[in-house]
Order: sequence, then structure tokens, then C-alpha cells
Amino acid sequence: MKSILGIAAALCVAGAFSFAYWLSARAGASWLDGQWLFLIALPYNWASLHILGAADFSPDETASVAAAFVFEVVAAFLAGALIEALARWLWRVTRRRRSRA
Repeated sequence: MKSILGIAAALCVAGAFSFAYWLSARAGASWLDGQWLFLIALPYNWASLHILGAADFSPDETASVAAAFVFEVVAAFLAGALIEALARWLWRVTRRRRSRA
């Protein structure tokens, strides 16, 4: 599956997540610095709350952060790939209509 938009979205989310994790894990970070990580991980928390019934995300647990990271990157890739597929389909449909006229 080729999707430039999906890869770009996944890379942007990976960069934002990494930066938020760095902000929350650096020396001298306050609780306010950790809020960026919670903000980035909101889709993961929402999905786990609705699927599992509980959202136990903690920046102190490496497994929790890794699961949120993978979930966010995959979701961003799929969203970008879906948008690109719809845009390509729309481009093909409009191009076919123009060529007949």
C-alpha cells in the first residue's frame, strides 16, 4: 500500500509523541511538562477506555508509553492513508468526467 500522506502523518505523530515524552522525562520536569504527553495520548486513552473499560496510562510505565506510541503512529498512518485514498479516488472520478466532455 503506497501512502505518502500516511507516512507523513505517522512521522509527525511520532515526532510529537517523542518530543512530549522528552518534555515529561527530562531532569527537572514538573507535572505541567507531563501534561503534553497526556494530551498526545488522548486517543489511546479514549480507545482503551471504551474497549477495555479502563484507561491506565502512566508516563512512568514504559509498556504503557510504548503501547500508546504504537497506537498513535498506526492510527495516524491509517488516517493519512484513508484520506489519500479518498483524494486519489476523487481525482480519478473528476478526471474521467472531464475527459468525456
